[in-house]
Amino acid sequence: GSGAGSGAGSAVGSGRATSVAIALTGLGTVLRVATTSVREGTRVAAGDPVVTLDDRILVAQVEVAKAAALTAAAQGPVLADRIHEVDDKRAELADRDRTLAKALATIASTRTTLTGTKSQLTANRTTLVANRAGLAATRAGLLSQQTALVALLATLPSDPSIPLPPGTPTRPEVQAQLAAVTAGIAKADGGLTQLDAGLAKVTTGLAQLADGLAQLTSKEREVRTGRETIAEGRATLADARRHLVALQTLADIAAQTASLAVTLAEQQRALTVVTTPVSGVVVATTTAGSLLPPGGVLLTIRADEPAVVTGWFAAAPELSVCLGNAARIRGDWMPPGTHLAATVTRIGDRADYPPSSHASDEVHLLRAVPVELTVPGWLPPGVPVDVVVDG
Repeated sequence: GSGAGSGAGSAVGSGRATSVAIALTGLGTVLRVATTSVREGTRVAAGDPVVTLDDRILVAQVEVAKAAALTAAAQGPVLADRIHEVDDKRAELADRDRTLAKALATIASTRTTLTGTKSQLTANRTTLVANRAGLAATRAGLLSQQTALVALLATLPSDPSIPLPPGTPTRPEVQAQLAAVTAGIAKADGGLTQLDAGLAKVTTGLAQLADGLAQLTSKEREVRTGRETIAEGRATLADARRHLVALQTLADIAAQTASLAVTLAEQQRALTVVTTPVSGVVVATTTAGSLLPPGGVLLTIRADEPAVVTGWFAAAPELSVCLGNAARIRGDWMPPGTHLAATVTRIGDRADYPPSSHASDEVHLLRAVPVELTVPGWLPPGVPVDVVVDG
């Protein structure tokens, strides 16, 4: 309704009382009640400690969690050292590979030089062989001339006074030619000796070059094998490093998780001191020494909440009640001259017969409008009260 005025009547009040059960939650294990600081009928305020649980198991869990956290935290530096060791070995293998690569370059350069020298010596040997063949042919011609001159000299008379046929050389002339041919043969023999010595040196040089090239090939094979081994080692170290980095990441996650586990264990340890979330009166409690499983009720508190009184007011024209109006509540159990202050918090939107079983001169005789009033404090549920609404 709206407007000014006042209303008074005999109404049926309905008080509300909410019971709050404090249960063992968040600890996940059976715990023993160590102490209880309240009993039935004790009034408590929100935040008051009421029960202490035996925390020895939870303290042990905290220590275990801390030990696990220390172990997890130690894994990171150990893995970091292992990664550094692998990096050092990888650097060492890289240096060795560069050294072997330089050795391969040196072998290739040396092979090029030796191959060029071999080609030159082969050409020289071909020239020497040709020169020796020519000189041997010259010597053979000189030997033929020598034989002819010796035969001619044997036919000439030793007495120079004996006349010779026309065109026949004299004995001194033949002897001079024979001496020249003999000297030519001797010179050819010396040349052949020198050519043979040169050919022997060239042949020896070619053999040495062939041996050197063979050694280079063998050395190149060894170097390449060494590089292949190094490549395999570097690949193995790379795999090992990736594995160690992955383990390091997992160790970091494990360390963070272990830290959270310590925090959780300490939070669970803190839950062993149970405080009441509301103000009110203890209506039931457990006793020291009791074993409670997860979810077990430690105590029950009847919370202090505003009481609600539902009254029925006759829909008379002279009655005017508005939301927010102040009201006075009086019950027959209250001392004379006392009442409880109340406030109109809800007004029904239509008139109806009151659903009350309490007899009065107004109930069930006419339609009434339900009006709900809120009373600070607590009222017994279901008791009749007198309500006076101030306009």
